[in-house]
Amino acid sequence: MGPITRSNKSGLRTAENTSQVYPLATDVPTDIKKKSKSNGVSKVKSKPKPKPLPKTPKNPSQLVEKTDEALKLGQVQQDAQLEIPSDLTLPQEFVDYHTPGFIKGIEYCIKVDPSLYPIVTRENFTGFGSKAFDDKLAKADDDKIHLFWYSLVRSVIAQQVSGAAAKSIEGKFKNLFQAKGEPIPTAKATLGMTDEELKSVGLSRPKVKYVQHISQVFSDPNDNLTSLDFYRNATVDEIYNELCKLKGIGLWSAKMFVIFTLEELDVFAEDDLGIARGMAKYLEQRPHVLAKAKQEVAQDESKQAGLKKRSKFFNKSDSKRTWKPIHDVYVLHVAEKFKPFRSAFMMVLWRLSSTNIDVLDKD
Repeated sequence: MGPITRSNKSGLRTAENTSQVYPLATDVPTDIKKKSKSNGVSKVKSKPKPKPLPKTPKNPSQLVEKTDEALKLGQVQQDAQLEIPSDLTLPQEFVDYHTPGFIKGIEYCIKVDPSLYPIVTRENFTGFGSKAFDDKLAKADDDKIHLFWYSLVRSVIAQQVSGAAAKSIEGKFKNLFQAKGEPIPTAKATLGMTDEELKSVGLSRPKVKYVQHISQVFSDPNDNLTSLDFYRNATVDEIYNELCKLKGIGLWSAKMFVIFTLEELDVFAEDDLGIARGMAKYLEQRPHVLAKAKQEVAQDESKQAGLKKRSKFFNKSDSKRTWKPIHDVYVLHVAEKFKPFRSAFMMVLWRLSSTNIDVLDKD
């Protein structure tokens, strides 16, 4: 559907999670379409898949000097032993595979840090940012408010269960409606289900309450979350605030919804395990970036105060951890350099975090 065009109030006008798997990171809802009254969705001939890009070294960033001089393009070219265009032009195959908005974001990211070029162009991003993902999301449902409701319900279903378990529960959830003569799940029909019926598909008692509350809110025509104008005109923070009023939806889930359903280009989830790990690896290869961030944070009293709080991932004792967590304050500060395209930067960090992140971008 392309990102919802947002007003200047949002700060941006627009025409790989490893701790939990957000459903839309891997696919889009199917078999839940509510056709518009005017017409259905026209069929579009599928385009042949572009040829895969040439493989580059698995960890090209390891070849980059850990010095300020490494930021100079000539040094990056020499150390990475890769042909990086002097103007940082992306391969045409890469450009053709992704949406214009995402390409603009990626171009901005490599302009901020040219050493990201080989990491970015290693292979296509097959989830968020790809034309295929955007096209499937556009066809998922003519009724966007219904799509938003179902996407949030799916995120609740997927919480704290494996991907296979989530798919199984979702399938049983759909069958529950079909057994009652409802072709697809809807918020209104969900409210007509008993607690026991919803529990029978595999939902825990708390999740039953979450799904019911989300359905109740999306059945209210006067609620902000049922107004497309709200999504178009509200700031990202205002959307977060509304989403976090829903039972079962925290800030992380709200951010994933805004990225993978609204396709917002400037979202950053520092509390995501994959992002924390990716940033740690990013800064491990670029200690000068972390050193500069620490110097700048030291001059900001509000950010200095934030350092007194223990960072989320410092609380974890994991003997198998192969990376050193960076304090959230520094993570956020470094990410600020990539505004207003931090969603694209997140995709790069997810790629850096682990080879497993690529699984999240597959159908």
